Amino acid sequence: MTTNLKCAFSALSLSASVDQQTGSLSVFDVVDEIRAPQVPIHVQMLVLTLVWEKAVGAGHFDGRVFIHVLTPDGKQALIGNGELKIPAEQRRVKALFRLGGFPLLQFGSHRFVMSWVNAAGVKEGEDLIDFEVVQVAEG
Repeated sequence: MTTNLKCAFSALSLSASVDQQTGSLSVFDVVDEIRAPQVPIHVQMLVLTLVWEKAVGAGHFDGRVFIHVLTPDGKQALIGNGELKIPAEQRRVKALFRLGGFPLLQFGSHRFVMSWVNAAGVKEGEDLIDFEVVQVAEG
């Protein structure tokens, strides 16, 4: 797969922000596991942060991004999608996807799959973020 757009950075966290004046990206409380005494639970906020970078000399990018979650039982669900546009003069774009009240129904390995397609609908790439939901004793 030849691509003009790649994911330069991705993270799952409890909070993140982009300073509007400086463009600085801050990611807080990175998540690799969530500990809970029981499921189901609703995590108040999860933030998927991605930074895409175009290849040198690439023109504008016009496409879409899709976000799926894969759960331990092997099921997959589309949890979000939207436009992904990067002007010709811009090399990088930062995106924060805030998932409020996110439901976790099972213990085990979870995976977010972020994929993007160009204007013709051809897949340009994908990025994976894995995390565990771990059972812990109450107390």
